[in-house]
Amino acid sequence: MFRKSWIIIIVMFMLVFTGCAPVAPAVENTPVPAQPSAVDVQPTLAEVQPTQAEVQPTEPPKKIVIGMMTIASHPSLDAVKQGVIDALKEAGFEAGVNVEFIERNAEGDIATLSTIAHQFIDEKVDLIVATSTPAMQAAYNATKDLQAPPVFFNAVSNPYGAGIATAPDQHPAWVIGNQLLDPIGKTMELIQQIKPDAKVVGLIYNPAEANSVYLYELALEEAERLGITLEVATVANSSEVQVAAESLLNRDLDAFMGINDNTVSSGFEALAQVANDNKILLVGSSASFPARGAAASYGVNPYEEGLDSGRLIAAYLKGEVDIAKAKIEIQDAVVMTVNPKGAALQGVELPAELVEKADRVIEE
Repeated sequence: MFRKSWIIIIVMFMLVFTGCAPVAPAVENTPVPAQPSAVDVQPTLAEVQPTQAEVQPTEPPKKIVIGMMTIASHPSLDAVKQGVIDALKEAGFEAGVNVEFIERNAEGDIATLSTIAHQFIDEKVDLIVATSTPAMQAAYNATKDLQAPPVFFNAVSNPYGAGIATAPDQHPAWVIGNQLLDPIGKTMELIQQIKPDAKVVGLIYNPAEANSVYLYELALEEAERLGITLEVATVANSSEVQVAAESLLNRDLDAFMGINDNTVSSGFEALAQVANDNKILLVGSSASFPARGAAASYGVNPYEEGLDSGRLIAAYLKGEVDIAKAKIEIQDAVVMTVNPKGAALQGVELPAELVEKADRVIEE
């Protein structure tokens, strides 16, 4: 009975407590302001991070790398090289701006040219300019397996005899250039215009140069045509030019003729000195020779040869020339140059009419 009473009391207490608890107010169905989306809350990627152009500055265009190789440094070949550089600059390809020139010469050592050509390949040059026949041959031999990089040759007398081409339109697809052909016959005729009784002419050349062998053979043909006896001496390097010239003095020479042999050209001043000391006329087949002591020349202007070569290279760089389809052209920028003072040192007076019609007169 006592237990039931306590149960009743507890139940009544719970009812009283529940009935007195405050009632929660009704929740009004008012709209809740929209929360900003993640896109609205977070700034854009462009606001947080700089653009790629700001992070990584645009790199300047890659410069065209041109390897220029030659057998030696002498005025004729230097003029060719300068012509190439000037023509490229005129066409918009300028050293230090969008072109890098790597210039190397073999100092007269033909074997060194092979090393130079392979260096250019290792350095991944964009093209090779080979000035002189030995340089052309070395560049061709070094690139023939890869057929690259392109090779542009100049100051080459006979690319056919040198084994590079068989016809103007038959040459390696990556090799092209101009043929600089000395006007040997005209040069011999010039000797006879200055000295009509000239019958014996001395000539020096390097038989290791294919271009020189070709010019020598032309000289033999032209000498026979003109009734001239050709007396010949050979050299292996430029230091031998003076001795070779002196070896011809006992052959009753009427004149010396200088051809575009690179070895003789490198030592041309020595040949001129022998001619002066012995009062023997010296005539050459390069426009650069009179300024170096020859009495006169009838030959190609080497600077013009360089300009034409540079224009060809520029056309290729602009996509205007397909090397494989291009033809080997003959350089015909032939001019007559006279040096009256040089002639006087050789005991000769140049005919007035010859001086008047000369394309250039050396006054120094």
